[in-house]
Amino acid sequence: ADETVSGYVTLELSEVPLSRALEMMLTPFGYVAVKMDGYYLVSSGSPESPAFRNIARSERINLRDLNAEEALALLPDFYAQYAKAIPGKRFITVIAPQPIIDEIRRILALADVPRKQVIIDAVVTEVSGEAARNLGIEWGGATTGPYGLQFGELASIGGLFQRLERVVATIHLLEKEGKARIRSNPRLVVLDGEEGEIRVTREEYYAIVTGTAAFPTTSLETISAGVILKVRPSVVDGEEIILTLSPEVSNVVGAGLQDLPVVSRRIVSTTVRVKTGETLVLGGLRQLIEVTTEGKVPLLGDIPIIGALFRHKKTTSEDKDVVILITPSIL
Repeated sequence: ADETVSGYVTLELSEVPLSRALEMMLTPFGYVAVKMDGYYLVSSGSPESPAFRNIARSERINLRDLNAEEALALLPDFYAQYAKAIPGKRFITVIAPQPIIDEIRRILALADVPRKQVIIDAVVTEVSGEAARNLGIEWGGATTGPYGLQFGELASIGGLFQRLERVVATIHLLEKEGKARIRSNPRLVVLDGEEGEIRVTREEYYAIVTGTAAFPTTSLETISAGVILKVRPSVVDGEEIILTLSPEVSNVVGAGLQDLPVVSRRIVSTTVRVKTGETLVLGGLRQLIEVTTEGKVPLLGDIPIIGALFRHKKTTSEDKDVVILITPSIL
């Protein structure tokens, strides 16, 4: 035994192999015994032990789903001191006595299992305020509309739909009537516990002038406007999914100082529990869109000063509701 081992043990055994007897005596105290050339060396197994280099061996443990940093974080402190991780790799190197290596393998085998994947089907739609009410999307509590779609009794964030195909078919019908528009119908696959992102945006460019009047400098800046949906699925109980959702709807509503754009953003965050294949609706993200059109009498409207008499502007506003349908399915 090395100098890290101390104490006395009294044990009465009969017809027990020496290796088994040593294991029974040493394991309760955290000691290990390694068979050398004709004898057993007993040590605490600590890296600071003088005998550590004689009893330790090096092994590479390959990982299936975890990366090296995640595996190292899962190990208790006592075992983590024997493991080394290279960031981004899918293996760790363990330098320890064989019993400790075996225990590290056992711990990681329980956690290093392939994570499930979740398909996220999303439909991003834009419907008029009237059409939203007809659909039954009355976030204050109404649950049905003339189109007969049933919504769950949830608060202003949304409710559970019937089958997605029926809802999309209804929205296509509204499209033909000019009351709705499907902006995007993306699909993505996300690992259990990871975050996915759906973007339906446009980039708007603005010229920014800096410097002096004599030496102006112009640069282009971009602003994203549209719909961004962040989703993180967590699979529970095999057939249920906890969804953490954070939709953001933004649009340029005007110009401020120095003609810089003013952006309106609506952001909602929620966590819901649904069954695989069920469809969730997120709504209440309304926006008031104003459109200004200018008309004039040909030729007369171009005459300086008096031409203003032959020009006219018309501003119309429309209340729209951005509705996001989400259907998660476990692969």
